[in-house]
Amino acid sequence: MNVGITGKSGFVGGHLENRLAREEDINVLPFEDSYYDDESKLIDFAQKADVIVHLAGVNRDEPDVIFNKNIELMQKLLDAADSSGSKPKILFSSTTQIEKDNPYGKGKLAAMQILEKWCGDRDAAGVSMVVPNVFGDGGKPFYNSVVATFCHQVAYGEQPEIKVDGQLSMIHINYLVEDICGLIRENTSGCRVEHIKPRVEGVRVSKILDLLYSFQKCYSDGFVPSFSSDFERDLYNTFVTYMDSNDWQKNLKSSRDDRGSFVEVYKFEEAGQVSFSTTKPGITRGNHYHTRKSEKFCVVSGQASIKLRRIGTQEVIEYKVSGDEPSWVEMPVNYTHNITNTGNSQLVTIFWISEPFDPKDPDTFYEEV
Repeated sequence: MNVGITGKSGFVGGHLENRLAREEDINVLPFEDSYYDDESKLIDFAQKADVIVHLAGVNRDEPDVIFNKNIELMQKLLDAADSSGSKPKILFSSTTQIEKDNPYGKGKLAAMQILEKWCGDRDAAGVSMVVPNVFGDGGKPFYNSVVATFCHQVAYGEQPEIKVDGQLSMIHINYLVEDICGLIRENTSGCRVEHIKPRVEGVRVSKILDLLYSFQKCYSDGFVPSFSSDFERDLYNTFVTYMDSNDWQKNLKSSRDDRGSFVEVYKFEEAGQVSFSTTKPGITRGNHYHTRKSEKFCVVSGQASIKLRRIGTQEVIEYKVSGDEPSWVEMPVNYTHNITNTGNSQLVTIFWISEPFDPKDPDTFYEEV
């Protein structure tokens, strides 16, 4: 199945592409924003696609630009499909803002109506997805969501401002992407509106900020926080990705005497699993990533190189660690990671992960760093 994603370079698009890469029977078509200015490329894109997830949109600009651009992006895509002689299933990312009197909501609503008419006239399939507030790693501060903005501000010591302490209905990016994957595979006919279900409702903006400050304090005090809900877990995992990568490594105090040394590694509020491994010289472990589990490595004996790379990117972050100078290193969600014994003796590493291993739902995906 060929799947096209407009707006692939954005927050949701990037996560969706990475998720679909794990599906052996799905091919994600190339797409760049510049295709909208190149009619032949847009037509070729539409002609090859079995399904198009239309995520491209504008929500920051002058009011008339926001309104007209969201309509234009939909119309150009449908015109390209007509010119190619194809009828791909269209999954359109709309917003709960359609219920409000603002240019973004009005533009999205008009685009939904255009899609509905196009599907009806051509007996084509389409779904307008009404999406609640989305948060997760990779969101752009001051653009994608209040969570992205607050995470950035708390992580870098800036002063967040609550303009309206409203109640939010929210969905983490992982759940949204899974819902979209289900709609991609669904045998759809006609055009309908699909209200994407929030996974948490009624969360006040002030509560989000309080949680982020509590996560920051836990981190600085060397504690692993407890989570009373999946939302808190997902918010913590999101917050960590906004920190400076230098802060993912925390030096530990080693108390030494005639007997040897004692090092406090992880202090828990609750939950999680601690394990350890021994690794022979020259051997590499890992080369996988998690989407919901947070993890920490601590070398207690030997020397090692720990490498991380956010999936979908090229930059590799490396930490050279040693049991002689203990530290722990964070493995954020959606960062593939490995550890290599670079010394001449056995490597001993302690691991903490936020939930016990479940072979039926391991949340572990192979990818070379």
